[in-house]
Amino acid sequence: MEINPQDWCSKEPIHIPGGVQTHGMLIAIDKAGVVQYMSENLSAASGIAAQDILGNTVCQLSAFFGKKEDSNFVLDLIDLATQDDIVKPVNPYPIRINNTAYNLIITPSESLFILDIEPEDSNLFEDPQNLVGASLSQMLADRDLDTILGNTVVQIRKVIGYDRVMIYKFHRDGHGEVVAEDYAMELESWLGLHYPASDIPAQARELYKVNLVRLIADVSTAPAQLLSNTERPLDLTHSSLRAVSPMHIRYLKNMQVASSFSVSIVVDGLLWGLIACHNYSPRFINYRQRETAKLIGQVLSSCVGMRDQEAIQKERIKLQGIIMEVTRSLQHNDRIPALVDDCGQKILQGFRASGFVLFFEGAIYSVGDVPAADQIEQIANQFAVVDDHSYIRSNKSMDDFTNTELNSERFAGVLSCRLTHGIKDCLILFRPEQASTVKWAGDPNKLVSIDEDGQPFISPRNSFDQWVQECSGQAEDWTDVEIEVFVKIRDELNFAIGRKIEELRLLNDKLRDAYAELDSFTYTVSHDLKTPLTAIRAYAELIQRKSTEPMVFDMAEKIRLSAVRLNQMVQTVLEYSKVGQKFVNKQRVDMSLLIAEIKDHLLMGKINDNLNLQVLSTPELEGDPILLFQVFLNVIENAVKYSHKQQVPTVVIEGDSTGQETVYRITDNGVGISEQQRDTIFDLFSRVGDVSEFEGTGVGLATVRKIMIRHGAEITVESKLGSGSTFVLRFPKEIVA
Repeated sequence: MEINPQDWCSKEPIHIPGGVQTHGMLIAIDKAGVVQYMSENLSAASGIAAQDILGNTVCQLSAFFGKKEDSNFVLDLIDLATQDDIVKPVNPYPIRINNTAYNLIITPSESLFILDIEPEDSNLFEDPQNLVGASLSQMLADRDLDTILGNTVVQIRKVIGYDRVMIYKFHRDGHGEVVAEDYAMELESWLGLHYPASDIPAQARELYKVNLVRLIADVSTAPAQLLSNTERPLDLTHSSLRAVSPMHIRYLKNMQVASSFSVSIVVDGLLWGLIACHNYSPRFINYRQRETAKLIGQVLSSCVGMRDQEAIQKERIKLQGIIMEVTRSLQHNDRIPALVDDCGQKILQGFRASGFVLFFEGAIYSVGDVPAADQIEQIANQFAVVDDHSYIRSNKSMDDFTNTELNSERFAGVLSCRLTHGIKDCLILFRPEQASTVKWAGDPNKLVSIDEDGQPFISPRNSFDQWVQECSGQAEDWTDVEIEVFVKIRDELNFAIGRKIEELRLLNDKLRDAYAELDSFTYTVSHDLKTPLTAIRAYAELIQRKSTEPMVFDMAEKIRLSAVRLNQMVQTVLEYSKVGQKFVNKQRVDMSLLIAEIKDHLLMGKINDNLNLQVLSTPELEGDPILLFQVFLNVIENAVKYSHKQQVPTVVIEGDSTGQETVYRITDNGVGISEQQRDTIFDLFSRVGDVSEFEGTGVGLATVRKIMIRHGAEITVESKLGSGSTFVLRFPKEIVA
């Protein structure tokens, strides 16, 4: 059976240990003052049997607390500490038991009140309150954080007199490191040693955030069990007497520690670290002395927070310039990917990265050392797995990107930020491996043992000899500021994309209006031109009938033919303008029937009797049957027209349908199209070859392209002068009107 020590330790319910440390006693009462729980050592101290205490009011213990027998002072203290249903006791409350000074500490716990009873007498020879002012001055005498931490351990040790005082800093993965220490001369240094996260599991770290000081006075004493008339365990989260986990007791004993004391360092609501104190003989510190140490811890927490904020602000200012460069690039370039060329090197320098990638619209734009294209796309695909995150952060890619075989030396660190929810477009930074040596206080892997019932259990380390681990495949971690700035770069990019989309939308609206106006103008002008053209033609024919002079007759004939040609051009322009106004009536079209009709039409009027018109597969299309007929008639008719001078004119029509689109290819063996003409072949009035050899107006293919656009389709041409042409018509399966 494989056991993860960190997971195993984190499941231990250390907030309900069922007992208290024996240097004190505990009572838990409800709001009416009825005793619901008590520590077993209370009976021996008070001389009252447990069954006579449980279920009765706490008033019966007034004499034991050195008060009058009929005193209700405990409930009076609670009532005095209650304001708007919020209980804020002013602890401690002095009491005397058998002429010995004790402190009563009241804390609320769910619907109960816990009464911790501790001795006032302490193992400290001097009240630390007399030293705290000078100690704080010494602590904060320098601005450098490492120096402040070093000063703190020296001053804390002076105040509480423990054999060893350390500052233990938590890393992002939960493991800790000794970053400052002061210790008795006969002891060895632990500075720089690392401790696994399972030494202080997650639920213990949460308790350290609630109780800022924690005392274990004597690890060798067994806890006093809690007694109650109910089987429900008592939550001792807020109790200063809470018993210690047996595993932690064994852990301290393995280090030969007899007493421990800790002060939490909490910065912005997070447990930054601990002031951890060890003594090699039992040691008790009373409540007021612990509060003095807590004050020092709170001052240190504020100092650490300020120094961290200064470092963060300095880093933020350094990286802010990159955001400005990105913004400037996006404002001055029409192409979004241009920012990689403009700002790539500065991004690499600012983020201490080795590679930068913009994955945008399926294309990869990069600078520096980056993985292969398929690996980059796999990283982009990770956002489909972590849909609730806008970025992915990793300093050990081989663990976090198991499906992507990244080179762990070159790409150990990855920071990826998604551009928009639901798509793969993203920004990615890479960092190389930063090989390091970590010195652990003993083998960080706790031993799995088997108990007498054959069940596995975790036993703490027996050896704390330095254990060296060579770490590879791991990069320097990304800081919160780097992530914050990287997300801001993403936001600038999204803003620029949104701005360009809006610009395109406005431009499209203007173009749509302009095209509509142009269509209307073209239709009106073309329609109005037909009347004078008809008159010109009629007058030319009249001149021919009236005149007997051959020269006049010929001139009139030229006028008549020009009017006929111009009338044909006007008619085609009218048809072209109507395409933009016509509603696309989408339906399934049987292309075999449509092309057969076109074939019959062309064979009836063929110029070359050797015309070979081949129709192969004809998959059906979805679109307007009238407009599709116009498309295929124009393209096939052109293929026949421009190949009719060949000995055997050949035109092949073939369609192919896939899951995404249907493609028709219409190939001829005609005159072909030059490279220059291919660029303008679909423009209005554009014609191919010698215009004197082939009839036409140059409007047909322009009309075809317009119809294709209305269908969300595309037409292209593949051709070489003198070698025929192939027109490729691509129709998507979902038609866009």
